[in-house]
Amino acid sequence: MERGGSAKGGAGVRPGSRLIAISLLCLALSSTASAQTAFDPMAIGVGARALGMGRAAVAVAEHGDTIFTNPAGLGEIDSFEFSSMSARLLDEVNYTLLGGVYPLGDKSALGLGYVVAGVSDIELRDSSGALYGRSNYSSSILFISFGRKLTEKLSLGLNLKYYSDDGHAEAAATGRGVNLDVGVLQQGLGWTSFGVVGQNILSNSSMLYDNAAGEELTRSVNVGTRLFLLGENIESAFLAPVTLTAALDANISLQAGVPTTTHAGLELMPHRWLILRTGLDQDPGPNGLQTNPTYGLSLQVAGVGFHFAYHRFNDLGTSFFSLSFDEKGWPFEGLPDRFLGQTRSRPLQI
Repeated sequence: MERGGSAKGGAGVRPGSRLIAISLLCLALSSTASAQTAFDPMAIGVGARALGMGRAAVAVAEHGDTIFTNPAGLGEIDSFEFSSMSARLLDEVNYTLLGGVYPLGDKSALGLGYVVAGVSDIELRDSSGALYGRSNYSSSILFISFGRKLTEKLSLGLNLKYYSDDGHAEAAATGRGVNLDVGVLQQGLGWTSFGVVGQNILSNSSMLYDNAAGEELTRSVNVGTRLFLLGENIESAFLAPVTLTAALDANISLQAGVPTTTHAGLELMPHRWLILRTGLDQDPGPNGLQTNPTYGLSLQVAGVGFHFAYHRFNDLGTSFFSLSFDEKGWPFEGLPDRFLGQTRSRPLQI
């Protein structure tokens, strides 16, 4: 079964298939990618927080998720952060995202990320429908990221990405590829910020499979803005006891025949430990562009964040769960003046 072809749940695949069961997922996402474009796991999600806002995150670019949305945001991070996300799509595809950020000082940070989508125990059938074996399939990306704040308002970031498709029993589904993302983040412009990311900018780099076939990696330019509408920060458009921000992205594909998509989201923080999100996520489909609603929320306590997002892909709804950790969320505030009933005569050294 080639990508973009028809499939029924539980159907086997023929020898020479390039995506095996992941093609089922592509169909569910209404992907219009041609048979010469490799599947990108980042087409599914970029973190629960971004998914809850319709995947509008290029100018948001904060916390550990910035590895996957805009590496320039790493220049704004000055403490260790960790993020993760998991989901199960179509009751068949396991999706996992992991990311960590380590600050290097001097307004720069290093990030490491990993994304994988996989299916196990896939039936392999020949052209007559006879079962001749079983296989597993996974598609993953390893990120090595660096971001630096060049000025008070401008940051630059890079993602070096290693793509890996593993079809086990299928040489036509096992391949490797390397590419690069470049991101820019402009902040401190009053109540607005802007971001730009060039994804897979190395046009001569593609997925190379064990059967000597090659597939192009999806290339695009993502531009976005973030608006600080309400908040206690002086840079907000209107001062208020709650925080409300809006984000709007445009994904401009560099592939022929793939339309530009837009993504929009709102984020409301009624309390410092509670965040509510909603958005509209647009994807190309077989009948044109399709817009899907998204919802999300976060609970943040002592540096640990619990995040949830719900996203519809056509008629299929999927829940995403994320856990994050921010070292700065629970800083050491010193020992109390009295310890075990005794007053300290001198400060303790930690």
